[in-house]
Amino acid sequence: MDSNVYIVDTATILPPQYQPETVMHRIYKQPGIAESVAIMAKKVSRYTGIERLASVLNLDVFPSKQLISDEHTPKNWCCSLIDAVTTKLPISEIGFLGISYNISSHIDILPNLACQVALEKKLDLVAAPEELAYYGCASGILQLKSAVEFCRRTNKAALVIVLEQCTWTYKPIYDRDDKDFRSSLRAHTLFSDGAAAVLVVPELLSSSFPTKLKIVDFNTGFQLGDAITMRRGHFLVGDDIQELMPKLVASECIEPLLAKHALAPADIREWAIHQGGLPVLMKFKDSSVLGLSDAQLADSADSFTDFGNLSSASCFFTLDRQFKRSSNGELRGMVVAFGAGYYFGCLLYERHG
Repeated sequence: MDSNVYIVDTATILPPQYQPETVMHRIYKQPGIAESVAIMAKKVSRYTGIERLASVLNLDVFPSKQLISDEHTPKNWCCSLIDAVTTKLPISEIGFLGISYNISSHIDILPNLACQVALEKKLDLVAAPEELAYYGCASGILQLKSAVEFCRRTNKAALVIVLEQCTWTYKPIYDRDDKDFRSSLRAHTLFSDGAAAVLVVPELLSSSFPTKLKIVDFNTGFQLGDAITMRRGHFLVGDDIQELMPKLVASECIEPLLAKHALAPADIREWAIHQGGLPVLMKFKDSSVLGLSDAQLADSADSFTDFGNLSSASCFFTLDRQFKRSSNGELRGMVVAFGAGYYFGCLLYERHG
């Protein structure tokens, strides 16, 4: 079987986007809630660095939970993404489907979403559809690792879909004296909705694709922690994330993978790092973390500005940006993800074409 496996196509989907202040106004300005709470929420949203937040919710009827349209069900997202990445490859060549998410509006959960999508698209799978739920913002990397291992075993193509509908969990804490008020507000101002797909194929199926990212290696890890959590149905992001996560991921995941391949951070031109927020992202510039440059972080920072924190889909939106950009010659890139649990992982690739 082929040992070389490539990312040969990517695609993304977003629901409607709004100015962050508009979103905060609609979810915090509720009957019986102090005006000062809504004012604070709008003010905080101005300083996140996010220009647009995407949401599957019909914000006009909040706090009722209603999708803006059936187009944005998780199943429809997945089916649309499969169509988008199979224009150069017969759909019959896809032997593995992996879907991951943390938050979804999906209601009819049996059979699981991956099975429903495979049935809808009539996929001729040779491995059981795989679904990873609630593995934090690193779930897409974990799923992609499984897909690459499948390609190496079978010489068939594999498809990974990472989706997040974070705003479906909107449940604001309106009491400013509540100990979780700030953590809840932080989550509401940062998180957004979207989905991404990554098509991976063995060398045998790669000839018709002009752009290829050759998978070199993965590194994944885990350390127990609860600074990103849910409590009483409220999504909470703690104060110490920006100090904790970059150092943890750099020392336990990125640096060992670089050392294994005799590389330094400066050798990696394209970085697609999970965008937990600009303060988190900028910590990777510190010499005590990785010492990355503004140029190396530019794609990830631009993705956060454009979309907000898309949870497990964040790094794949950045990868999609990089994949579709023309490139002269060969270069190396790294996809980095980390989140609740704490699960974390990174992928090293070489660009060809």
